[in-house]
Amino acid sequence: MELSKMRAWKAKRALGIAAVGMSSFGCQIVGGLPSELKLDDDPGSLPPRDPLVWEATEPGSEMIYTMPEWLEYLNRSDTPRTSQVGPNTLRIGYQKNEPRPRNVGTGWGLAMETERTNLNPRSRWGGAGWTTPAESMLVVPDAPDPAGGMDGVSLISSGTQSSPWIGVDGTIASAWVVGAQGEGTFAYLAYGNAFVTVGDTAWKRYEVRTSEEMPLLRLTTEAIGAAPAITLQTSVHVYGAQVEVGTYPSSFIPTTGAPVLREADLLNVDMETLAPSGYFDVTIRYAPHFAQNEQVVDHDIVALEDDSTFFRMKAGGTLALLKVGSPDSLRIEGLDWARDQELEVRVQYLPNRRLISIKGATKGDATVSKLGPVEPVGKDSTVWLLGDNDGPQESVDLRYIEIR
Repeated sequence: MELSKMRAWKAKRALGIAAVGMSSFGCQIVGGLPSELKLDDDPGSLPPRDPLVWEATEPGSEMIYTMPEWLEYLNRSDTPRTSQVGPNTLRIGYQKNEPRPRNVGTGWGLAMETERTNLNPRSRWGGAGWTTPAESMLVVPDAPDPAGGMDGVSLISSGTQSSPWIGVDGTIASAWVVGAQGEGTFAYLAYGNAFVTVGDTAWKRYEVRTSEEMPLLRLTTEAIGAAPAITLQTSVHVYGAQVEVGTYPSSFIPTTGAPVLREADLLNVDMETLAPSGYFDVTIRYAPHFAQNEQVVDHDIVALEDDSTFFRMKAGGTLALLKVGSPDSLRIEGLDWARDQELEVRVQYLPNRRLISIKGATKGDATVSKLGPVEPVGKDSTVWLLGDNDGPQESVDLRYIEIR
């Protein structure tokens, strides 16, 4: 054998031995360990059928999505709901089991929200339950609002004043506010000692987080923190005062004298739809209402509870496919994304291969798979999408789903 060919053969053989030494059984983690996938191995296939597809598009004038027969949307509460249907627009009055479109400016999606409570008993600014300070802004009711119902409130400040305030124990406060008179800085939305500057002449939902106990929610032109007092006359319109426990705000929940619980949305298909052969291939595009560092619990994307098989985004930025109680999982770690950033995930559960992938993230896009015999799933359970039988663990918009 020629010397050059002998060296090439030895190098190739050494590389193959190294690859065998590096392969691992069980957990597959992108960003350190190689996948066990070989291009010439047959993963097995699904029986041929037309894909089932639903995509969120711009809704009609009723602003309600029509879901296909195979995809069931539910909520268990008669509490009317709201949804943001544009960067500056709110739609109110959604009834039970009406799928809510949502668009915060990054695209349309079906709102899938976890259970939340507006802890503020009176969401209309001022009036009963609100305390008027000695140096108070002028309060004018029946002002414009983002929902177009003239239920907003105008607050007019002659300088260095505060609006009526209310003390509510929570972690994050929000309100829709628009600057009406003034330049640059109209007011500060404050929750305890935390605040944000109201500086927009279009409707915008502002939010403030605090760790204080029983903080005061208010709009103010007084000096706060390092921000100076606003001494010139300004005015704002304000709507939808909300206080919640969480790291990001949910859709506005109106209240008229007591806190209101909005129960979770639910989305499911039956197992015969997902996996008539016991195997499945699902692609989902969704937009989390939270940034990666705001996620606090694991969020199921596809949950087959009776089979203990979960496709899940774990808190901390890890996408995982696992069987509960088994160490044999697939994982993609080190993911990052911003609020309302569209992510596309895919899970394949085939006779001889499992695969997960993600794309669209700010950091961490990857595909990982594992070859080997895969037990089929049963046919007698409900499959929950973007949550489990209690609804989403975190709030998202469903943009697209395809089942093969």
